[in-house]
Amino acid sequence: FEALGELVVKGKADRVPAYRVVGLLDVPRSGRGLEAHGLVAPLIGRDDELDQMLAAFDRMQRGRAQVLSLIGEAGVGKTRLLREFFLKLETSGKPQGMAVRRAACSSLGEQTYGVVATFFREAYGVVPDESLGVAQQKLTTGLHALGAGEDEVARVAPILGYVLGLGSGDPLHHLEPEQLKRQIFLALRTLCERRLQHGPLMLVVEDLHWADAASVELLHFLVDRLADRPLILVATYRPTFDSKALASTRAAHTAIRLAPLPAAESEALLGAFFGLSANRLPTALRELIIKRAGGNPFYLEEIVRSLIAAGTLARENGGWTCTTDAGTMDVPPTIQGLLLSRLDRLPAGARRLIQEAAVLGAFFDLQVLRMVCSEPDACETNLDLLLDAELLMEAPRTSGMHGSAAAGERHYRFSHALVQEVVYQNLLVRHRTELHGRVGQVLEELCGCGDRLERLEDMKALGHHFSLSGEKLKGARYLVRAGDWARAIYANEDALRQYERALQTLSECQGCDPERLAVRERLGDLLGPIGRREAALEHYEAVRRAVEGNGDRVAQARLYRKMGGVHWDGGDRDPALACFQAGLALLEGESQPIELAHLYQEMGRLAFRSGDNLRAVEWATRALAHVGRLAGGSTESAAASDRENQEAAAAVSHAYNTLGVALARLGRLQEATAHIERSVAMAQAHGLLQAACRGYANLGVLYSTLEPSRAIETCVNGLEVAKKIGDLGFQSRLYANLAVAYCALTDRCEEKGMGAARAAIDLDRQLGQLDHLAVPLIVLGQIYQCHGGDPERARQCYTEALGLAEEAGEPQLLFPCYDGLATLYLEMGDETQAERYMHRAQQVCERAGLEPDSLVVLPFFC
Repeated sequence: FEALGELVVKGKADRVPAYRVVGLLDVPRSGRGLEAHGLVAPLIGRDDELDQMLAAFDRMQRGRAQVLSLIGEAGVGKTRLLREFFLKLETSGKPQGMAVRRAACSSLGEQTYGVVATFFREAYGVVPDESLGVAQQKLTTGLHALGAGEDEVARVAPILGYVLGLGSGDPLHHLEPEQLKRQIFLALRTLCERRLQHGPLMLVVEDLHWADAASVELLHFLVDRLADRPLILVATYRPTFDSKALASTRAAHTAIRLAPLPAAESEALLGAFFGLSANRLPTALRELIIKRAGGNPFYLEEIVRSLIAAGTLARENGGWTCTTDAGTMDVPPTIQGLLLSRLDRLPAGARRLIQEAAVLGAFFDLQVLRMVCSEPDACETNLDLLLDAELLMEAPRTSGMHGSAAAGERHYRFSHALVQEVVYQNLLVRHRTELHGRVGQVLEELCGCGDRLERLEDMKALGHHFSLSGEKLKGARYLVRAGDWARAIYANEDALRQYERALQTLSECQGCDPERLAVRERLGDLLGPIGRREAALEHYEAVRRAVEGNGDRVAQARLYRKMGGVHWDGGDRDPALACFQAGLALLEGESQPIELAHLYQEMGRLAFRSGDNLRAVEWATRALAHVGRLAGGSTESAAASDRENQEAAAAVSHAYNTLGVALARLGRLQEATAHIERSVAMAQAHGLLQAACRGYANLGVLYSTLEPSRAIETCVNGLEVAKKIGDLGFQSRLYANLAVAYCALTDRCEEKGMGAARAAIDLDRQLGQLDHLAVPLIVLGQIYQCHGGDPERARQCYTEALGLAEEAGEPQLLFPCYDGLATLYLEMGDETQAERYMHRAQQVCERAGLEPDSLVVLPFFC
């Protein structure tokens, strides 16, 4: 068609634009974008990149996992190339049974495991506003459809529900953060394996640069562990994202960097849009468009769109022509300026609505927008104008939207991330602040909030909006809750992000010092374990100085204890000792705080890890005595009299365990056993089931020597507890100890012992638990050597275990490796190698100051 100008039409108050049909289309075209004007272009200048994508897909079809990255600035054509890639696959026929899961990240950030949650919501048809019962039924049905049995469903469904934000996660509350993270990784890997049994799987993530760190880590884990499966991960992101996060040593990574189009290809794109009419456009106009676009296809399209909207370009006699002097045309020099010029042409109501929508984010619900906007009655009318202007578009329901929106409501997204960014950044700060406060109030009303708030996406949304409003303290509190949730599943990078945002928010809040100090202590707790020790110490020291000014000696002691732990983990023994001693000095004369027991326990831990077992016994004994004084003389009743005092119970349980292991090293096995039995009893009495598992594992080792008849029973009981709470780490330890018991005490070594050792190895490998993997490898090596008659397999097990032990530098692991290899080579008649390993085993004992007999047992203590 071509424009005929505006006509006066009977019955209409305003003039109406008129068009003349100039021909029939070969195939229907979109009624939006430049296509609405009959301007269509094929993919220009990306043939090589498309070929690389198709080649990666072919490799995936042959059974090798692939990572495919499209890297480029906004508007350079990542989405267009991805669309062309899918068109090619569709025309050639996708592999039979291939599943495609897609997720698009928001500039507001994603909830922890948000990307992965989107995949599984799509897979099982779960939408955020469904009831808990309906969502759980969908998960169960979906898992059964993939072939999962009842046991697997019972194990995986709670973890998947937890990731999706369904329910409180009570079945998982016994798990420590690191163990819960491992459980999540293993469960989601199992689900992907199930799906891959039915055909290839493609995971597509757009704008990965906005994804949460936990999802990125999990995606890396999946492609690395499923490298021999038909799996392909396709991700688009801007150059600011660190592509090393996706690098795998096992799966091929094709990184395609989309540079701006050269001038010749930009001119070809312009020519493709206008066809023969391109030659009728002034050379100066074509050069101006190409220059201003700078090789960015999106910008070029926006320039053409703006020229058509302004009437500078118009259809005439079946072609396109320029209606003004090219030298007088005003084309904004940036994409931001161009988009703002489009916004300026909107009616005031529509312009106001898109500003309010921009505060909601790249994706939003109509219900929330209607409640937030300043003209609710005109909301849908103005929304239609924005849809017609192609600034917004309807979107499917995603987990990135607010989960409390009414079922059946429509959902929308900005047509391009740049549109939302430009609109948002152009808002006056005062108006932006007011809008964020309004959004926060609406979301609170929708989700109910208060102490009952459990959905992570609600916490993050409320934290985001209130932190950018005038209610800084409320925003910070929601951000802290989101950080605590992420921390509980060991998604430390995401927790850090929330805490850092909370700290930044509190820096703008008057009278918020207590909250600011609490956040800084949380940051210290997280930064130390990930190696950022200086930053952790800086936070701890700042909090310590503040509580020193308040005269809170117990809090100071707690901070010294934490600082000592950071120093010790960094190998700085003297500063660690100084911190613990400073904490102890502060508590002299205090009214018996439980913190003193924790410090005694830390001193015992330090001594035990240093090989000073006598001092470890002394400090553990003092910890127990202190708790006993708090309870009037009985350590058992100290916590029993106050079931809520888990700190006291934990201190007692850990102290008994430390005392028992130290005594075992000193050869006092009967006493060691008694103390670890007390540790287990205390842990069980207070629901500290992981502490109980640790005790069971240690008792299994001791009983093998003292009461063989109880060794297997104890390991089995511990294994049942570990399975009950879903702790795979302790399951591995107990399987390894069970293998030792079967082989040392029964004639069922090959029947039972070998299977238990292999189960432990499999669990350690699946969990990436390399710190323990050496133990079941040593056990399996001993089984092959002593019972299986397979010296080569024994050598392989010992050699792999030795590599892990040498990396850890742990004498208690090194000795059995050297000792096993020495005896193995002696049996094989290689006396030179045997003598070499015997000498190394002797050196280990001399350096550690331990007797060889004790090291035969101690590697299996935990």
